Formats: sequence, C-alpha cells, structure tokens
Amino acid sequence: MSEVYIRLVIDKNDEDSGRKMGLFMAMQELRESNGLYDYEEELVKELHHWFDLYLEAPPIQASESNYYSTPMAISWFKSSATKHISKMREFGQILDTHGIYVTELRTERPGKILYEDDYQIAATPFQDTFK
Repeated sequence: MSEVYIRLVIDKNDEDSGRKMGLFMAMQELRESNGLYDYEEELVKELHHWFDLYLEAPPIQASESNYYSTPMAISWFKSSATKHISKMREFGQILDTHGIYVTELRTERPGKILYEDDYQIAATPFQDTFK
C-alpha cells in the first residue's frame, strides 16, 4: 500500500505555485489584513511556535513558476503525522470563522519528491496533481 499524503488548502490559488494555497500562506494573508481578533492572534502565535519546534522547514529554494522553470515544490504531510495535521486543522478553524473555508486534499501521487522527513514531503507536482 502506498503512502497517503495530506494537504490542507483554501479555495484560492497561490500566485507562485499555481496550486491551491496552503494554510500557512492563507493565515499570513489574514494576519496582514488585520483580520484576526486579539485572542486569535495569540493562538496563531502559539501554533507557529509549535510548528517552529516540531517541523523542519524543507531546505528547498522556492522558485517562481513560469514556462521555463520547474514548478515550485508543494509541501504535504504524511498521513502518519497526526499531531501536525491536527495543529493545521486548528489554523483551519480560525480561517473558517473568517469565511475562508478549508479543504483537505489526499493523494498517493504528490509529484516528484525533493525532500522528506518523518512528517512531511516537498514535491514538485505532476501535471495531474491537484490544481
């Protein structure tokens, strides 16, 4: 049986990757628009701190996706990373309360894997990977 990879996204494409925007970027946009209540801002800071402690940033240089370059790598959680996924769902709950709805994508074919650790992968998407 193949590994299942999970990505939580919103219904807006990321300009750089051309794929659905992940929750870290969605939350950044909401924070920059001053859309959070004070108690939510504190929770978001706590969640970011948790991820800083328990999730490595993939050492992949992001490049702008265009006709001549390879597509930008997309991060996916391994289905076994249940605590990490649960923490991402906490971001999702905050986004949902502001009318930014979250969808969970699942795949066994995320693309060409460029980075992998115990909890996540970063992969260059295949043509048929979710857009």
